Amino acid sequence: MKTKQIIKIVLAIIAGELALILFATIAQEVLFDGIRYNSATNFELLFGGIATFTAAVLSGIVARLISKEYNFIIPLVISLLITAETTYLIAVNFTKDPIWFDIVGSSSLILGVWLGYSYKKFLFKNRPRLIT
Repeated sequence: MKTKQIIKIVLAIIAGELALILFATIAQEVLFDGIRYNSATNFELLFGGIATFTAAVLSGIVARLISKEYNFIIPLVISLLITAETTYLIAVNFTKDPIWFDIVGSSSLILGVWLGYSYKKFLFKNRPRLIT
């Protein structure tokens, strides 16, 4: 692997993680003033979850735009960072939410990152050709 490829991978991981932090903060704290299982309404849980999932998809897209080529290491590392953070927050009982709620939330982040990172496979798979 060339140095340029390694730098792109590292930059894509950092940018993807920073984008996830920014977009998830906007989705959860700005739009809905915090998403907590015990205090949020059903509306906030539903649309906050959708907004958070969308934030994860966008962060995957940001990482892919930097890396240009598909490299599974990038969403894998971001997924591991999400898992590590969730594990830590559960271990120190920071969130005060049920464990299943935190696990479902982090799972949706992981799924969103992978879908966003793989967006080219979904959007451009069977595109009709205009010129033959």
